[in-house]
Amino acid sequence: MADPILRDGCSQAPRCSVVVLAALVAAMGSGSSVAAAAPDDSSPDWSYAGESGPAHWGELAAANETCAKGLSQSPINLSQTQPVVFTPLSFQYRSQRLEAVNRGHGVHVLSPPGSALLVRGDAYDLEEFNFHVPGEHGFNGVTAEAEIHLVHRDRQGGYVIVAVPVRAGERENRILSRILDYLPMRSGEQVRYRQVGINPIFLLPNDHSYFRYEGSLVTPPCTEPVLWFVMREALEVSPWQIQRMAQAVGTNARPLQPLNGRPVFSLFRQ
Repeated sequence: MADPILRDGCSQAPRCSVVVLAALVAAMGSGSSVAAAAPDDSSPDWSYAGESGPAHWGELAAANETCAKGLSQSPINLSQTQPVVFTPLSFQYRSQRLEAVNRGHGVHVLSPPGSALLVRGDAYDLEEFNFHVPGEHGFNGVTAEAEIHLVHRDRQGGYVIVAVPVRAGERENRILSRILDYLPMRSGEQVRYRQVGINPIFLLPNDHSYFRYEGSLVTPPCTEPVLWFVMREALEVSPWQIQRMAQAVGTNARPLQPLNGRPVFSLFRQ
């Protein structure tokens, strides 16, 4: 069938907050790393359990109403899909120094300008990537042991997210180890390392086949719509790396959300 590529139209979506480190510029001149308190996000008004957990996000603030009433929420179970012609995703990611912040309910690795995802000539700038344990999207009802989300924005401010399932195996991912070795482990902590180079291109599986659907952010305010590309192949990492991610982020997976009749497309390389 023809490939009806989705358009997110998120021109009114609020932009993701970006951690500003201007006050630390002087300290960066001579040292190789900086650790400091992040903006006061260490005691968030939402969580992944109890009365502030996912079932109650929509009740916690008026801005979170979409978490409860939205009809295109994420994550979802990927089971019955519509095959369409494969459209390559071109990952134009650049090497960068490691800069990350622990916001209390997740660790976010920030990306400076210059890295982008290209789809049919359209560019989506990479803003950050983050980790979820266990994985959030279901594959015929089974979630991966972890999941990496690479968060992009288009020129109108809309969200485009690439989800990479992660499974434990015999292979250790060296770039992931470098990231995990320096992640801020305490809520409210942020770090910036001048001499720790990383490139998120190495967090992608070899096979770039993927699923595509229209969904939402997986954390409050659960903004819709978000264009999701979920990789079919999992990234293999070591059991230690899964454990290290869990130590840094805890359990931070939102339950699967109803599909509500949305089409899910499979674009697999032949």
